[in-house]
Amino acid sequence: MTDRSTKADREPVTAGQAPQETVRETFDSIVIAFILAFVFRAFIIEAFVIPTGSMAATLNGAHGNMICENCGWEFAYGLNDPNNSPRGIGAFDEQSVAICQNCRYANDTRETNDAKRNQKSGDRILVFKWPFDFGGELLGPKRWDVVVFKTPSDGTTNFIKRLAGLPNEVLQIIDGDVYVVPTEELSEECLTTLEQARHLKYLRRANGDANELAQLGQDVSESMGEALAELDKKMHIARKTDLAQKVLWKVAYNHDYPPKEIDNDQPQWVASGDESAWTVGNRTLSYNGIGQPDQRVELHARLNGFCAYNTLRRWINRSQDRHHPVSDLRVHFVLEFKEKSGVVRAGLSKRDDLFIGEIAPDGTAKILRTSVQNPAESTELCSTRIPNFDADRKIEFQFENVDYRVELTIDGKTILATNDNQYAPDLATLRQTQPPTTPPPYIEAANTSVELTHVVVDVDQFYISNNARLPLVTNWGTQNNPILLREDEFFMLGDNTAQSKDSRLWNYEDVGPHLIGRGESYQQGTVPRDQLIGRAFFVYWPSGLRTSLIPFLKDQGWIPNFGNMRWIR
Repeated sequence: MTDRSTKADREPVTAGQAPQETVRETFDSIVIAFILAFVFRAFIIEAFVIPTGSMAATLNGAHGNMICENCGWEFAYGLNDPNNSPRGIGAFDEQSVAICQNCRYANDTRETNDAKRNQKSGDRILVFKWPFDFGGELLGPKRWDVVVFKTPSDGTTNFIKRLAGLPNEVLQIIDGDVYVVPTEELSEECLTTLEQARHLKYLRRANGDANELAQLGQDVSESMGEALAELDKKMHIARKTDLAQKVLWKVAYNHDYPPKEIDNDQPQWVASGDESAWTVGNRTLSYNGIGQPDQRVELHARLNGFCAYNTLRRWINRSQDRHHPVSDLRVHFVLEFKEKSGVVRAGLSKRDDLFIGEIAPDGTAKILRTSVQNPAESTELCSTRIPNFDADRKIEFQFENVDYRVELTIDGKTILATNDNQYAPDLATLRQTQPPTTPPPYIEAANTSVELTHVVVDVDQFYISNNARLPLVTNWGTQNNPILLREDEFFMLGDNTAQSKDSRLWNYEDVGPHLIGRGESYQQGTVPRDQLIGRAFFVYWPSGLRTSLIPFLKDQGWIPNFGNMRWIR
């Protein structure tokens, strides 16, 4: 075959040409890498920093860490970040305190405030964006997701909250819980009333005609009673997912961290009776009562929605308000039977209902229901005999009443639980009456000898509804003021309910120009679908650890805190 290549084709590449090609290829690679990085950030995963404490203690904004002087419990407390704080004021002044989540001791903050360079940055998180872009039932937003979205006030600032309400449903917060009903299950009369209430809200924002406002307000007032009565019958509690519930428990008292000094504000286990067989030891509870009748120890503690992140007095008072007693509780401990007789029980109350979880050394387990007012008469709701139960070893016991479901868990496995036919809320009563103070949870034993260690009582998340002490409340979706969520409208709540400006609180000034232009198609208290960014899923950089080994870096958290990296639930 004849070689038809030209001389130029056969000339070797000179040494001077190779670097030019290499530089160009390197430049092309860098440009492509940048493009891919921007595409990745824009459509797949993006990193964000948590600036405030509205999602504490799930996610922390600018904060400090403290070990309680009284019990040794370590907790995060909020600090003012001048670059990010929405409060616009210093978090610490002479009236500020850091109250321990475990023992409620008021720690002195003067030696730990941000002026002392103790401020730690907020959690840095990763957010999945592409699932929301594709949408659909499988990938789209789901209730109790932790979601990043654009704030309604300007359309550029990023907010992060927990998604509580979905499109095409009616939502109402009652007694700290979220209740919902699909719009398709409601009558035309009820939907008309709720639509009029939504329209009235828009007219007020738009400074509508005074006469029209007055007439519409009267119409809504006259018909809302019947609408609420229908909702009482059709709404159901929006139970939290297992993963969300796990992070939303907050400690009421952990007996592994007993207070050194006990006064009326400090929690404590108290044995009933002058000759009790119970011993409330340091980090243990012991019962030695062979042949003795039922005797109990009660936890005397404040059972409310307090969050230790909050340091300003008004936030503390708001979460500890006497109108917000929390009665969704969990008690768990490690149980060791010293004698193979008798029973051990735990009791949790909600309003007038008292639920008892019971375990015997032969593996017999029960859930009983009685009345706080008349505890002598009880009804057995469910029972079982645990196969291969071994009372010779230590047993993990957990009993909880949350979202109108009572569960008894042994060694990490739920063995008994109530159903909606056995236990369900009476919404009419909940809406119209103030909740009573929660009776103390208790542990009871009879005719046995046991030792309990790692005894902990937790309280569930309590979403604050309308209250005269909350001047900023605009009451969207709150008690007696349900919100109708239309197509592509979502309702958001912060985990730190006392210090979260969320769907409940967005007022007329919080509607930015990008939403005002939509007119009545935008509803206050909601986040439109096109303002959602994505689902938060991982804390990749919690506030870093510090060391004094390098003096000029001693105030910087530059050491990775691997132990606190975590999935976001």
